[in-house]
Amino acid sequence: MMKFVSFALQTEEESEEWKQWEGQEESQLYKEFKLTDNLVKLVRASLVVTDKKNIPAHEALRSIKTYLKNVGIYGSMPYICPIYGAGELPQAFARFSAVFGSIYVLDMGVNELNFDEGGSFEGVTVQTGQKLSGKYCVVSPNYSASELQPQERGLLKVSHAVVLTEKSVKEKLKLEEKDDVSLINILPGCLQNKRRVWGCEYGPGSMLPAEDMYMLHVMTTVDQDTSSSPEGDLGHVVDHLTESKGTLYKIFFSTTMTDESVTRTPDLDKNVIQTSHPAYNSSYRECIAEARQVFSTLYPGEEFLPAAPNPEDIKWPDDEETEENTNEKTEENTNGKTEAIKNGKTEEVETEGGADAAPAPVAVESN
Repeated sequence: MMKFVSFALQTEEESEEWKQWEGQEESQLYKEFKLTDNLVKLVRASLVVTDKKNIPAHEALRSIKTYLKNVGIYGSMPYICPIYGAGELPQAFARFSAVFGSIYVLDMGVNELNFDEGGSFEGVTVQTGQKLSGKYCVVSPNYSASELQPQERGLLKVSHAVVLTEKSVKEKLKLEEKDDVSLINILPGCLQNKRRVWGCEYGPGSMLPAEDMYMLHVMTTVDQDTSSSPEGDLGHVVDHLTESKGTLYKIFFSTTMTDESVTRTPDLDKNVIQTSHPAYNSSYRECIAEARQVFSTLYPGEEFLPAAPNPEDIKWPDDEETEENTNEKTEENTNGKTEAIKNGKTEEVETEGGADAAPAPVAVESN
């Protein structure tokens, strides 16, 4: 096991040792390192974390390497979560991009996408009837229009449960961990669940629930044609993890998500880019990869998400105009007397502004 872990952690993706596993299946990787069936289950459940029976070997190695490299950096878990929840990420991006000229219009829906005679995007019509022009259009997968092709492959139906409790799941399970965010991973059959159930519990330190409260969010995939309800899929799991007396609120719902290996291809013929549904995993890797692809399409050759500059180093257009005006005023003479040297002689020159005005710069005229 240690030999396998060391290989996954220390081998670089550009090396020949890593590339030899491209095109091979995950099961062959475990056979090569002689892992027992129980070790394979442990690795897949805790390090690879996938619902698929057999993924490509290099993908399994990448997941294991990412997990191991991040253990102990920000705590006992290899994960880092935004304070106040994942919704802070798009908000932070919106604020950062607005500083550099992006314009956000809130509470304004799009009624129609407008295309020219050749079928290329040329703008949108918003709720007020106003038409906004643009070269490209980036839309969410929930926006349906006859001009756009719906995403048909890689879609997953996911049941969710969100529970607000007075006691932590860790307390009921008698665990000693004190992290404010805990990852939950329940293998199939452990709590009468047909498929893997996973999610997170957030403590008060995460700034999601109120003080002395905990928020549990678990999810699982179901068949697209199933008639089961989200509560039927996750009710027994929630009952096992929480206590009825300490439960303050709970809700069950379903969403559409995307298999993590599926990404959409931009429809450049129409200059329209429709993004994918959220990926069904605990990582933002697929979201970031797709965002990079969209950015490269819109701004080829530009750096993707460069480090934020020092605010003092930013040159704004208004600052340049202010600096030019300041230089012009400095060159103007104010009322008062100043000395000018002309042809080696010193002369007093009357200027505007009075005797109390600041002296103008001394002008030197060369012979």
